[in-house]
Amino acid sequence: MSRESGQVRSVCKAMDLLSCLAQAKGPLSLGELSQRTGIPKATAHGLLSSMRPSAVVEQSAEDGRYRLGMRLFEYGCVVSRGWNVLEAAAEPMRWVAEETGETVSIAVLDRGEVLVLDSADAHGDLRVVSEKGARLPLHCTSQGKLLLACLPEVRRRSLLRSCDFAAYTPHGHTSAASLEAELPEIRKRGYAIENGEYRIGLRSVSAPVFDVNGQAAYAVCVVGMFRRINSPELERAVRLLLEAAERISFGLGYRGSYGKDAKHAAN
Repeated sequence: MSRESGQVRSVCKAMDLLSCLAQAKGPLSLGELSQRTGIPKATAHGLLSSMRPSAVVEQSAEDGRYRLGMRLFEYGCVVSRGWNVLEAAAEPMRWVAEETGETVSIAVLDRGEVLVLDSADAHGDLRVVSEKGARLPLHCTSQGKLLLACLPEVRRRSLLRSCDFAAYTPHGHTSAASLEAELPEIRKRGYAIENGEYRIGLRSVSAPVFDVNGQAAYAVCVVGMFRRINSPELERAVRLLLEAAERISFGLGYRGSYGKDAKHAAN
């Protein structure tokens, strides 16, 4: 695994161990951690032993397996309290979820992927769950396409060059040129649509959320099993979502003209 100059190798390896535990979603033995990360057992044991006193990792007294510690939860809570977007988005998202019966989430662009920050789930028998902390691809989700459309050209093209364009369904974009051809239409109408590109049978709509500086920093999304993209249910969901996005933006201190700026976020 390559490392940038100036990085401390032991810290990087410790982060690899934490990432491995997070991805496993359950306890792992020392041998499993060593095998999955490529870190020798002796090195991994030393790093884990160093992290245990601060409760970053915990070790079971019964079987010796490791898991993420409660200190990370505390750190996460501190970080989330600083994200006023979660507070501003909670009620508008809940309102859209209740009105549409579908799942609503808010996401941000992070390291070339869509990171789900929070979600509000419908209470019906059939619902789509967007887990907090989930990472989604850029090229085949409405959140990803919207956030790409709102980026300056230089950064957008840089992200597209590193995108692998994996085909999750037969309906997604398979090249940067194909995706870029859709982005002007997203900017023109002020929201993005995903039509079965990430999961067969699912469709979603995303609208931009502006911060106090007028940047389209977040994407709020409604996703569900809409019959088609021009169905009355989806058209109503679009109207509600745009209203919610405007309310969230206002809660973040944005005082521009939402309708106008949503259509010209990248211009």
